[in-house]
Amino acid sequence: MILSLVLVVASAHAASCDKPLAALKAADSAGVAAAFSDLVACDKTIGESSFLDALGKATDTDALTALAMVAIEKDVWKPMWSSLGKISNYEARDEVANAVGTACQEHPKVVTYLEGAYLGLRDIEFKQWEDAFVSCEDPALTVWIDKQVRTPPAKHYDEKFVELMAIYVKKQKSAALPTLTDAAIAAAEKGPFDAILFKMGEAVQPEMGESITPENQAALEGALVNVASKVDKDKAKSVASQLANSGSDGAAAKLLPVLYGDVADKGIYTYGAASIESGDCGGKKQAFIHYVAVAEPGKRWTILADLEAPLRAEKAKAGKTCTIESPWPIVHSPTPIKGNAAVEEWVKSVQADWEGKGFEVKLVKEKAVTLP
Repeated sequence: MILSLVLVVASAHAASCDKPLAALKAADSAGVAAAFSDLVACDKTIGESSFLDALGKATDTDALTALAMVAIEKDVWKPMWSSLGKISNYEARDEVANAVGTACQEHPKVVTYLEGAYLGLRDIEFKQWEDAFVSCEDPALTVWIDKQVRTPPAKHYDEKFVELMAIYVKKQKSAALPTLTDAAIAAAEKGPFDAILFKMGEAVQPEMGESITPENQAALEGALVNVASKVDKDKAKSVASQLANSGSDGAAAKLLPVLYGDVADKGIYTYGAASIESGDCGGKKQAFIHYVAVAEPGKRWTILADLEAPLRAEKAKAGKTCTIESPWPIVHSPTPIKGNAAVEEWVKSVQADWEGKGFEVKLVKEKAVTLP
């Protein structure tokens, strides 16, 4: 009896919405937003189920934007969240997203709507709302994004989180560094640590054709060194690499004591390095490995550029009948190693590598190189 009564009431209510439903079906692009608003006011459930029909009638950006704002204001969020992917014109998608974001200060529900998009959408659907996040200038949204970025997910890569960081960097630029610093430290154990480091670099990246300002370079260096001081050695290596890749080789070198202080001798770091004189000698593959111990005073993270001149100047050992590769390739131990004995062990691995390529190898120990 009760179930029958409920069905009768529901049927009667649906019937009472026949007029706005018919109006929506008859609406043109200019009138579809108003017709959809009337239908939702009559019955929100019917309105939600009719949203895609309304979307199909909105044939221009103005109509699509008006429809989007009605859906947001009337709390018809679920079909609206995934709507951009159903708009065939990619330019119109961006324009609608931008318009929705621009409206956020006059329409507070937009902020809540966008927050819900991050929490409720799949990666690809969320990315479609990027322009809305960037164009929204309501401080409340920035505060919310800041909080999300400071608490990264406990997995090594999360595409939606990376996209949110990209939005944050676009909005904040170099001012994003303090938040990203906290995020990197928080993500060091289980989170997307490397992705955060990359975004730290993007936060100070200059416009195309311009150079990074000294202030931004210093800010990035300080932030990354701060991160390195609070994470384990493996993560600190990633920080040093990020510094070197961003042009801060000297700042990366400041991390040498943290990472390799156990193999240093009074602040001097030892590397193994070699230039390889190789080629064809009367039908035989021959290689002479000219190897040295390199002493570096902790001023540089990468040493290859400083090795080229002294190592390629070594005296050739191959006969005149040999055809030698030019210039000689140069290799070095990827990290500092512990003293001359370690250099001898390292060069054996280089020898084994070239012998594996079919070369007859001879080791030639050269005078040690001391970098200034």
